[in-house]
Amino acid sequence: MSCNHADSFFAHKTNALAYKTIVNRVTFPRTEKGLSKKANVHCLYCVQSNLSSTHNSIESRPTCLLACAHCVNFCCWGNRHVQAHRNEAPSHFIYVCLERGELYCAGCRDFVYHPVTDHLLESAQRMYLAQFGLSNQSWRPSFEELKLFPHITSIAPPCATLGGRPTRGLINMGNTCFLNVVIQALTHTPVLRDFLLADLHRCDNPARSRSCLACEMIRVTQEIYSPALTPFVPSNLLYAIWLHASHLAGYEQRDAHEFLITLLTLIHGHLVGEHAPFSETASEPCFPIKRRHIGSDRLSDDSNGSDDLKRLPVIPGHQPPPTPALNGTAVPSDAKRSPRASSESHTAVVDSASSQTSASSSRDSNGESCDCIVHQVFFGDLESVISYEGCGHSSSTVDPFLDLSLDVIQRGSTSLQACLTSYFRPESIDGLILCSQCNIGRPAVKQFSLLHLPNVLCFYLKRCHHDTKINTSITFPADLDLAPYLHQIVGDQSAWQDRYSLYAVLNHSGQTNSGHYTAYIRSGPGSWCLCDDQKIVAVSLEHVLQTDAYVLLYHKNLLAMRS
Repeated sequence: MSCNHADSFFAHKTNALAYKTIVNRVTFPRTEKGLSKKANVHCLYCVQSNLSSTHNSIESRPTCLLACAHCVNFCCWGNRHVQAHRNEAPSHFIYVCLERGELYCAGCRDFVYHPVTDHLLESAQRMYLAQFGLSNQSWRPSFEELKLFPHITSIAPPCATLGGRPTRGLINMGNTCFLNVVIQALTHTPVLRDFLLADLHRCDNPARSRSCLACEMIRVTQEIYSPALTPFVPSNLLYAIWLHASHLAGYEQRDAHEFLITLLTLIHGHLVGEHAPFSETASEPCFPIKRRHIGSDRLSDDSNGSDDLKRLPVIPGHQPPPTPALNGTAVPSDAKRSPRASSESHTAVVDSASSQTSASSSRDSNGESCDCIVHQVFFGDLESVISYEGCGHSSSTVDPFLDLSLDVIQRGSTSLQACLTSYFRPESIDGLILCSQCNIGRPAVKQFSLLHLPNVLCFYLKRCHHDTKINTSITFPADLDLAPYLHQIVGDQSAWQDRYSLYAVLNHSGQTNSGHYTAYIRSGPGSWCLCDDQKIVAVSLEHVLQTDAYVLLYHKNLLAMRS
C-alpha cells in the first residue's frame, strides 16, 4: 500500500534521486568498494549505546537496517531506533531497507509502496545481479502450477524469517551419513542456497531433469527449507549420483570430503550442460577429483612453476625435486607440501588429494571462463612463487583451487592457524634450479599465497596417515582473518574483505575403515545445530568449536564479485 507520507516525499523530484542513489550505492552496490562500505554500515544509535560493540561480527548486526531517505543516518528496525531517529527529526518519515530496497514509513510504522520506486529498484537489482552472473528473470508459473493455485490454503514464511529454526533431518539409507552431512553443508551455504531456492537453473530437456544434479539439488534444497520438519529421504539425489559417478555407487562407506568435491564437480558439469557420466579415470574432468580404490595414485600436477623452470642434475644427498612426467605433467616429490598432492586412499576417511585444480578447471569444455555458481562460490586463486637465491629473480604460477588440504601433526594438539602457517611458509627446494634470467643453477625457495579469495573457503584436515587415523585436537575460530596469507596485503591487515565466518563443520568418529559422519550447521544468526542423520539437536557455538573437525567451511563476510 502507499501512504500520504510517501506521496508527499516523492512529489519532489530530488527525493526520487535520493532513493535512486541509496538503492544503487548502498542496497545493491556494484563495486568492491561499495560492498565494503555496505558491510561496515551500522545503526548509529546501536553504536552510540554500545549495543554493537562487536559489530564487526555479521551475526551481531540488526536483522533489518534502514537508511533515512532525508539524511545520511542508518537506523535499525529491530531495536526501534527508526522511531528514535524520527523523534529527533519529526519530518523524516521515509526510510529505505538496505537488504531489498523497500520503503518504510515511520509515520505509518509499516512498509509501504510507491510506483516511483518500481523502475528504479528493478534497474538497480538487475545490474547488481548481472555482476554475479545471475538472471533477473521473474518466475512465470507453468500451466500445471497454475492449476494448483486454487488448492493452496497457506503460504510458507520466507526463509529469511526462519532464522534459528531447526533444519530438517535426513534419513540414513544405509551407510549414507557421508551424503547427509554434505547435503546439510551445501544447503546451508548462503549464496548457493539462495541460488538453488531462486530456481535460476532450468534443464533445456525436461526428460533429463531427473538425472541432472543441479535440478536434484534444487529439489533437495526446497525440501530442506519446506515447513515440514519430518526427516527427508534424499534417495533421488543418491541415485542420480550413482548414474554419473559409478565409483560412488553402492552402499559402502564413503569419504565425505571426496563426495563433496565429486558432487560440486557434477553440479558444475550439469549447470554448463555437460551430462556425460563422470569417470574417475577421465583424463580431463571439469576439475580434478580424488580417486578411490587406486592405492596411492596421485593427481596430475602442472603448477610446479613457470615454463622457465629447469632442473640441474641432483646434488648427492638431496632428494629429487618434482620432475616432468612423460605426459607433460609433474609429480611432486613431497606430497604433503604440494597443493595437489594425494596420499593413500581409504574407505571411510580418505587421506587423499586436495581438489585444488589446474588452470583449466575454471574453464568450460570450450575453454571459456566459467561463471557457474560453483565457480562463483567455491573457487579462489592460489599463487606459487619460486624465488632464486643470489640473483633475486622469481617466477610464479597461478592456479584455481577448490579447497585447501592441510597437514595435521600426529601427536599433541594444534590449531587451524598453525596449519595455515605451515602450509604457506617458504619451503626450500632440494637441488639446484636453472634460472632463466642468468642461466645459472641456483638454490630456490617456493612459497604459496592466496591471490584471490573464494566466497566459501573449504579446509580439508588430513586426519589419515596410511591406515591410521590422526585424532589430534585441532582448535579453529568462529571468525577467521586470512590477511596474513594473502599475496599482497594492502592497508589494514584486518580488512573486512579478508574475514570469514564459520558456518559448517563436518566430523568423523571411528577409524579409517569404519565410522560415522555428523555435521554442525549454522542454522541462523547465532544458532547452531548438530545434524546426525534424522536427529537434529540445538547446540552452542562453544560446543561446536570443541569438536574434532574433519572438514571446515567458512563463508566470506563480504562477497567478492567477478569483474
